[in-house]
Amino acid sequence: MTEGHPANSRFDSTHPAWQIARLICFAIILLSVISCVVIAAIRSNGLTQVTVTVLDPEIEPRDPIVPFMNPQEALPDYELVVIDSSGHKTNLGTRPNTSAVHGLSWQLNEPASVSEIVGLRLQDQDKVISDVITEVQVTSDTAAADGYRFDFQTEYSLSVGIQSFFRTPIGKTISAAFFVAMLIIIFSVFMV
Repeated sequence: MTEGHPANSRFDSTHPAWQIARLICFAIILLSVISCVVIAAIRSNGLTQVTVTVLDPEIEPRDPIVPFMNPQEALPDYELVVIDSSGHKTNLGTRPNTSAVHGLSWQLNEPASVSEIVGLRLQDQDKVISDVITEVQVTSDTAAADGYRFDFQTEYSLSVGIQSFFRTPIGKTISAAFFVAMLIIIFSVFMV
């Protein structure tokens, strides 16, 4: 052993291998942050409101009219459900005994990333099993299917994009790589 070189010099944080590892970790962190911002910006379009309008009042589902029943109660109980890419369903609520001739609107409590929405399902709510009327995807500002028009209101939100990003497999991978890179940098700094 030479003078001035302790026994653990091969673990010294100034060792070229540690310097290269730190440089690689800094590059991973930088790429992680850039990827996060870019992908979050792409996924930042959030759905805030849906308006459903029936194009032909004759096709609206009706409950059977029985004697002494108010004809207004025969109108459908419209229910709107948002289905995301993980299969989770969010019920936006029911509009009981209401016609969609003049449009019915549902407001989301918080914006949902359009890129995560697989479909919007309009159904006639029933106590036992709700009847599916139609289902559409959010591909533009409006969609039409089975005699119904869906108008979508969206807004751009970085927080929606970031939350959406971290729910994707690539987001989880980048998060893990970022965490490991930080641990390596911290370990190399405190290494004696």
